[in-house]
Amino acid sequence: MGPGVPNDGRGSVPPAFRAAGAYASVPALPATQRIEVDEDGVRRARGGARKQGFILGLVIAAFAGVVCWTGGKASTLGEARARGVQDVHDLVPPLQKAKGSLEEIKAKLEEGAKSLIADRKYPTALSQQLAGMTVDFSGDVLFGRRLGPIPAETSRQLFDFITRVQALNTKKDLVVSLLTKLQKPISEEFSRPAGQFPLTYVVVVDKDTPSMGAMLAPLVTPIPPESKTIPNDMKFLNPNGGGNVQLPRLTSEKVPKDGAAIPVVPRTFEAVCPSKTKGQVAQLVSSMSSIVDDVQGQKAEAGDIVTESKPGLSEIAAKLAEALSKVN
Repeated sequence: MGPGVPNDGRGSVPPAFRAAGAYASVPALPATQRIEVDEDGVRRARGGARKQGFILGLVIAAFAGVVCWTGGKASTLGEARARGVQDVHDLVPPLQKAKGSLEEIKAKLEEGAKSLIADRKYPTALSQQLAGMTVDFSGDVLFGRRLGPIPAETSRQLFDFITRVQALNTKKDLVVSLLTKLQKPISEEFSRPAGQFPLTYVVVVDKDTPSMGAMLAPLVTPIPPESKTIPNDMKFLNPNGGGNVQLPRLTSEKVPKDGAAIPVVPRTFEAVCPSKTKGQVAQLVSSMSSIVDDVQGQKAEAGDIVTESKPGLSEIAAKLAEALSKVN
């Protein structure tokens, strides 16, 4: 206790002093206040917080799902494209093989044409050789393949190539058929010396020749060029119909009363009316040359008619193989 402060001997401050002493000037502490809280508001606040958290969770989950789906789709598309690129690359070996077959067929046909035209020798083995050759690049080669990665122009060239290859195979089969069909007549034609032809036709003259003109008739049996004699009697098909007729060969300036036959020089008739066999040789060579042109292409020719160059199937196969190998 400080000086001047009374006490009761027990160390405590007397009540009178407490009431009027120094502590009486200290202001009283405010009374404790009770804060009333609206329970409904709390519940609504808590519910709103939970709802916002739930919605946020859904958004996050949805976003994560979109990311996963996009990633999965991208992965699937990537795998599909990779398989498509592989399918495209797998077409390169068949194209290279087709090019080899085209070149082989072309070489055989050029050799056969030379034999027919220059050597006058029938290519007896050619039909069998061609029958065993086929350009194996049909539409079946595209079955089940994904061709999406191929550029549009390359796709057009690919389908055009397939169409032209099928047409070439059909032409080749026609040539095989002609080679088989024409072997006998052409071989017989080539068995004779070049420029020599059989005596096949006669001119028939009779009493009506001055007013009606002479008639042309084929001999029943042609006379081969190696024959050194011509028979005096000529048997031929009646030009007026009605079977065969036989007349003496004209050997004088006077025409017999019953008529006569005058042999026609074979080479002159051949020049005006080529033999059937000669036409068959021309048809066969033309068919063979058409295939050669398809393989090697055609160059532009100057002239009255403008002809554009046309790439051959061999060149197209090489370019397609190169283009497809670069697809990625």
